Amino acid sequence: MNVPFRIARRYLWARKSQRLIHLVSGISVVVVAAVCAAMIAILSAFNGIEELVEELFSSLDTELAILPAEGRVLNDAWVDSLAAHPGVDWAGGVLQQDVVVRRQGEPVVVSLLGFDIDHARRTGLQGRLRRGDVLRQDTLGSPCGYVGLGVASQLRLPFQADAPATLTVSAPKRGRQLGRSRGLNLLDGGFESLLVSRTLPVCGTFSVNADIDARHILSSLGFAQEVLQRPGLVSRVEVVPAASWSVEELRASIDERWSDTLLTRTRREKNALIHSTSRAEKWATFAILSFILIVAAFNILAALTMLLLDKRRDIDTLAAIGMTPRDIRRVFSWQGFLINAVGAVAGLVIGLTLVWLQDRFGLVRLEGAMVPAYPVALRFGDVAGVLLVVLGVGGTFSAAMVAYLVRRMAPDAA
Repeated sequence: MNVPFRIARRYLWARKSQRLIHLVSGISVVVVAAVCAAMIAILSAFNGIEELVEELFSSLDTELAILPAEGRVLNDAWVDSLAAHPGVDWAGGVLQQDVVVRRQGEPVVVSLLGFDIDHARRTGLQGRLRRGDVLRQDTLGSPCGYVGLGVASQLRLPFQADAPATLTVSAPKRGRQLGRSRGLNLLDGGFESLLVSRTLPVCGTFSVNADIDARHILSSLGFAQEVLQRPGLVSRVEVVPAASWSVEELRASIDERWSDTLLTRTRREKNALIHSTSRAEKWATFAILSFILIVAAFNILAALTMLLLDKRRDIDTLAAIGMTPRDIRRVFSWQGFLINAVGAVAGLVIGLTLVWLQDRFGLVRLEGAMVPAYPVALRFGDVAGVLLVVLGVGGTFSAAMVAYLVRRMAPDAA
């Protein structure tokens, strides 16, 4: 029988009169619970944002992209070569380059993204289409495209479902770049003669995020190859791993087989800056809350100090009945640990409840955003990390404080 633990539990749970010490102990439990619940809720919110960003940027990309090791384009024969790999379920070519689009007003420089119909089905694009939201074979199978909402606004495209619109898409003749021409009047000075132009009927619009919507239009791969003068070429090959292959296994296999010719990039690597920023914010917030937890531990110091003052006579009694100084210190160490443990469990229940309510009912709403409510995602590793920090910091701090307080306030028990 663990006598020090039983005594500490009695000090915490026994029926008590209205004393300040018990009020301070209760406040300590509440503070630890509040910090623990805040940690779980905030980390879950960052997880939700990270998953939302992943979902948004996966609308145009598959899990793994194959790029040329040298140059900017690949022969589209690589699509069939990669599709024949046993670890590849599907492969499709993508051609991307800056172009000039205009309808009636001033030209706008955007990025043209050309791919085939299966690409939209293999990514999250089909769910992002607005107006013309059914992606049919006769849509992207013909020279017809989709326009980001931001581009549609700049071009003043009609948003009525039955209102036809046709864009003029122009690309510079080979060897020319448009990256430095954004926002300029590209028709000045006979610039038109430097362009190859084609007409593109608009099938509809799409919305992924504000940045992509303002600078992308989508078309069939054939149209993109024609207007960009890249017949039989693609910028990259998007692949989907087979069911029995992981992304890392497929990547390692492709790197081993074609390392001199091809480069592999995962979806997370292509958006590394966004993910690294989100993670940095998440762990910076976690560190700040951990410091708050250390401050909260001083409440436990106050509770233990008052408990030692109140239990001096008990300490003498425990020493008289044969308890060693080490066991007496363990009584009060257990007391501090129990305050942390009760607060951690209460905070865990509160935090999990808040995350569940937000996920189920969307208590915190987002007006005018792409999602109706603030996204949350609970991960076991975060919960375990929070409990480890709360109990580790609290337990270590309590043990150190008890050893110091017993030496100062009850030297006979030290």
